[in-house]
Amino acid sequence: MSRKNIQLSFFAVFTIGTFVLLFFILKPYLGVIFMAGIFAVTFYPLYEKLIDKFRGSKNLAAFSTTLIILIFVIIPVIIMSAFLLKEAVGLYNVIAFGNSSQSFIFRVNNLIHQFASLFPSGVFSSQIDLSLYARNVLNWIINHFDSIFMAVFGGILNFLMMLISLHYFFIFGRKIKKGLIAWSPLPDQYDEEFIQTLRASVDAVLRGRALVAVIQGVFIGIGFVIFGVGSPVLWGFVGGIASLVPILGTSVITLPAVAYLFLSHQIGAGIGLLVWAALAVGLVDNFVSVIFLRDKIKVHPLIILFSILGGVEVFGAIGFLVGPVVVSAAVALMKIYPLIIFYKNESL
Repeated sequence: MSRKNIQLSFFAVFTIGTFVLLFFILKPYLGVIFMAGIFAVTFYPLYEKLIDKFRGSKNLAAFSTTLIILIFVIIPVIIMSAFLLKEAVGLYNVIAFGNSSQSFIFRVNNLIHQFASLFPSGVFSSQIDLSLYARNVLNWIINHFDSIFMAVFGGILNFLMMLISLHYFFIFGRKIKKGLIAWSPLPDQYDEEFIQTLRASVDAVLRGRALVAVIQGVFIGIGFVIFGVGSPVLWGFVGGIASLVPILGTSVITLPAVAYLFLSHQIGAGIGLLVWAALAVGLVDNFVSVIFLRDKIKVHPLIILFSILGGVEVFGAIGFLVGPVVVSAAVALMKIYPLIIFYKNESL
């Protein structure tokens, strides 16, 4: 073996060993770094606009953008998560242990059984137990709640580290990008194409579909508050997730709630919620979606739904965002794949 090959082998082994050790050193903070990176990519356009506003001051622009994210994104998520957990635990206890004869779930379950009795035996199953399904859903929310929210925002040290990392990701974002391109063995133009496509995919998923789902969930919660349906935060959260289900969408939450109001002899409230769901929630789907998803990479909402649920199951704490980002990376790879194949054929 030549001296040059020995040197290259030593360098490769030493580099791999160093990065393995670096991985284990940073492992406790990978979630923090990932979250900071996602926020940095998503809000980087705002950071660039603030640089112009502050006459080129990167530090001031990074601090202001981080403060905006803290006030308008992170703090509301923490507050809403606390309400969500409280309502999920409370409803679960009512269904599992308490008197649920007046509950939303109990009344809708009775409605399903009454509907089934209108059909001949065997045509429509009357064995559907909505209470059981509700317990399963609530149990999933409660069991995964710490991994979805609390593990990310629970530790004060991790929380502060995320904010500090986010601040410096804004400032050194371009240098990090140049470093990644320099390390990649692909030609620079393909690296640029992949990064731009990945950024567009993340933008489409997080600032497109996910944001529309959040807005629809908020409108469902507001409607439940106005018309007197219990647990508005919980059902708003479930409705936001349900909005990603093709065809059915938010109707899987709003229609049972309307039926519950009618069964409770609250006819006016039932009609009001039905109109609210058709107008407010429907307008969000038809108009807000167009605004946020216009000119963005199209990713089917069902894929996003699977990526969110699967990401939480596999990655726990940061899976709520890891799943959609992995989907975004896959979309970016599929888009540049023909370019890579063309480059390979040209090189032969």
